[in-house]
Formats: sequence, C-alpha cells, structure tokens
Amino acid sequence: MGAEGQLKATLKEISEPVKAEFDALERHFKDYLRTDVPVIDSIFQHLLDGGGKRFRPLLVLLVATCKKNASPEDINRLAVAVEFIHTATLLHDDVVDQSDVRRGNRVAHHIWGAEPSVLAGDYLYSRAFSILVEIGNLGILQAISTATTSMARGEVLQLLRSYSTATTVEEYVEVITGKTASLIAGSCRAAGYLANFDDDVLKALEHYGLNLGLSFQIVDDLLDYTAERGVFGKTAGKDFLEGKVTLPVILLLETLGSGSRRKVADIFLKETPDPDDFEKVREMMNQEGVFDKIREIAKQYSDTASAALAISPESDSRTSLEAMAQYVVYRRT
Repeated sequence: MGAEGQLKATLKEISEPVKAEFDALERHFKDYLRTDVPVIDSIFQHLLDGGGKRFRPLLVLLVATCKKNASPEDINRLAVAVEFIHTATLLHDDVVDQSDVRRGNRVAHHIWGAEPSVLAGDYLYSRAFSILVEIGNLGILQAISTATTSMARGEVLQLLRSYSTATTVEEYVEVITGKTASLIAGSCRAAGYLANFDDDVLKALEHYGLNLGLSFQIVDDLLDYTAERGVFGKTAGKDFLEGKVTLPVILLLETLGSGSRRKVADIFLKETPDPDDFEKVREMMNQEGVFDKIREIAKQYSDTASAALAISPESDSRTSLEAMAQYVVYRRT
C-alpha cells in the first residue's frame, strides 16, 4: 500500500478473495468459445495472448461473492459473457478507428483483415448473449442488454463529435457513460442478481459500477496524454491523432484565453496532426495543471463509487471492490 496519490493496491491484491476463480478465467474463455471456424478461434486467441486486466469479469466475481450463495457455474457464465462483449467492442472499435496497436500487439484487422475481425466481433457478441440465456435470469439479461444498447449509442455520439472542439464536459460524460460506464454498471447489477441481493442493493451496485466506470474512462483518457511510451499498451496520443475530444482537451480549452484557445483548436483540427503537435498540446496541459484536475475529477467519481457500497454486506469481496475504486484512479496503465 502506498501514500495518498499513489496506487494503493494492485489488481493481484484486489483479486485475492476470488483468486482461484480469477485464475481460471482464461480456461473458461476458451471452453465457452470453441468453434468449428478456425479464424474466429485464431482471432480470439490473439486477443487472449495480448493479456488485459480482465477488469469487468473480476468485478462480476467480486460482486457475486459478496454473499456466498451464488452458483459458481452461473458466476463463470456471467464473467465470460461480459468479457466477450467487451472484446467484441474492441474488435469493432479498432476497425472503426483504424488502430494499429492493442495491448502492445498488432490489432486483429491488420492480421486477418477488417471483414473477419468485424464478423468475429459479431460472433463474440452473439455468443455472449447465448451464454447469458443459459443462466436463465431475466434481470441479468435486461441489465446487460440495456448496457449494450447504451454502449452503441455512446460510440455513435463519440464518432459524431470527433474533431468538435466545442464539446462540453457534460457531452463528454454522456459519451463515456455510454461507451464504458454502462457495461461496468450493468455487470455489477447483473452479478448482484446472482447473489440474490434486494432492489436497494442492486441499485447501489449499479451506482457503484457507473461511477467506477466513469472514473476508469477518465483516467484512460488521461493516460493517453501522460503514460510512458511502451507502458500504456496502445500508442500514446492515439486519441489526439484520431480527433477524439476527451476531457484533457476540453479542460485545456476551458483554461486558455481566446488567442491560445484558437491555436490549440487549429492544431487539433489539422488534417494530419503529427507527434510534435501532440507534444506541444501535452506540454500546455501540463503547464495549465490539467492533469491534476483530471485526477481529482476521477477521484470524486471513485469516492462516490466507494460510498455506494456501504449498503452491501461486509466481506473480503466488498473490501476489494472498495480497493478497486482507488485502483482505477491511480493506475498507470
């Protein structure tokens, strides 16, 4: 554990209450995916080999084990399904964004082509819902289907607002609520159904997941400007070069006078911005204290997430969920 402003727990420490289940996830992913179409298996194996935090399935495991009455098989099904949905969105996003790197590896569409990558994503998405049907809980299906609808809406809104330097903080939050926070919130609520929590706790878990997801994405967007090269798992400055107006850009523009604001907007709106442009903007953000402001905003959301857990029963899993709220703020990757 570190001092204030530093990472307080690693994911390994956070996952300790469900270590055996978390360690078995990779095997469950393969067991639930096996197909008779080699390209689908190859693309998914490529993504598995790239690693990843398994953040969403870990949340499912922790929430579902806050009470010791959930079916282990159904917990595994839900954990696998939410990771399949998340992975499907990564495959689709990389094609839409024309990304080159994902988790430090070449993206799937550069190896197999755009069409197989999109179709493999479609398969993962549909497979996820067939797994959810096996659980047989309408509340879980409703929670996850609502989340996926919100995800698609958020991605479209982000696309429509690309290169729009007039984007407000409120509009930004609307986008990340859909594209990121909705699945995390839905996963927490769905796992609560497995633990047979009552409506009040289900709402609290959803509130926890929503605020945790907002904090997670805000820090993700911050890391695009602050992470060391080779550490983040994707190209630093990727959002900037793709014209995505995220919180660092919005807050920088808010702090500048009209003349400087116009210069930054002109850089951002260049048809082909380059790494030197990115470094100029990043240095301005640093000088204006934008990065510190963003960490504070992320911390406010994470604190709200932690507070929502007070209604749930005390357990080692709940302690880890509280630690997760700190983790998302101070992580470096």
